[in-house]
Amino acid sequence: MAGSASASVLNQYNLMVMGNLTSTSEVEGRTFVGGNLGGPASNYATQLNPQAHLLIDTLLVGGNITAGNVNVNAGNVRRSGARFGNMNMNGGGTESVDAAVAGLVAPYSATLSNISSHLASLTTNSTVSLPGQQPSAATFNANPGGPSNLAVFSINASDLFSNGMVQQINLNANGASSIVINVYGNNVVYNTGNFVGAWHAQNVRATTIWNFVDATSIDLQRQINGAILAPNASLTNNTAIEGSVFIGGSFTQNGEVHLPGYEGYVPTPGTLALLVGAGLCACRRRRLR
Repeated sequence: MAGSASASVLNQYNLMVMGNLTSTSEVEGRTFVGGNLGGPASNYATQLNPQAHLLIDTLLVGGNITAGNVNVNAGNVRRSGARFGNMNMNGGGTESVDAAVAGLVAPYSATLSNISSHLASLTTNSTVSLPGQQPSAATFNANPGGPSNLAVFSINASDLFSNGMVQQINLNANGASSIVINVYGNNVVYNTGNFVGAWHAQNVRATTIWNFVDATSIDLQRQINGAILAPNASLTNNTAIEGSVFIGGSFTQNGEVHLPGYEGYVPTPGTLALLVGAGLCACRRRRLR
């Protein structure tokens, strides 16, 4: 019904929230909420084709739906808890109750954590040029390599997202097939600099993932481009997110979550199994010094 708890979940959903979702906005693709879905009104599957999604669950909720109005423009709704507000199935889909949705939270949470740990263990092969004493652009310079043609960056969140000298955030992709950006820092606030240049290409946004390795709180006051993975964090946004979102905590959504879905690098099931078996989820994290 909802997909397996493997790395492929990153390709299946536009938004995954393991905790509660409180929304005043919309999600263009499929959504999974592990906890409760609340807020005055919100919209789902807004850019999906209703005919193509007649047999697909596009909104899954493990808890209760307490939102005043929920509009689903394609596909079906499946929930484990009760619903207290209005549900508008604008795409002709159905709503059903299924206790199994709540049972997906634990395996999905573990999968997100394991993927994040694997991405954090990758060797950094690319660099970020940050402004000096004068305001200017921060530029990501990809140097992709390996059989996956993967570019891997590492950066402290405060050096980029709350650095008053950063006016723009640029990218030289240099042919990278996928871009992994491992971001370090506990409480992340993004309030300076705008994404420019190559970041606006759909294929770049679809194949870039921002892995917030150890964040517990993320506050996005500006638009970010690319997918977000934060298995330990709660998230608040006030502008659109141009890519998929995978959050281990709760999400206070005040801006839209846009497609494209994530199409970039994910570890193979065998790699994830080895990671869990060796107990590497914690010890292979790398912190910038």
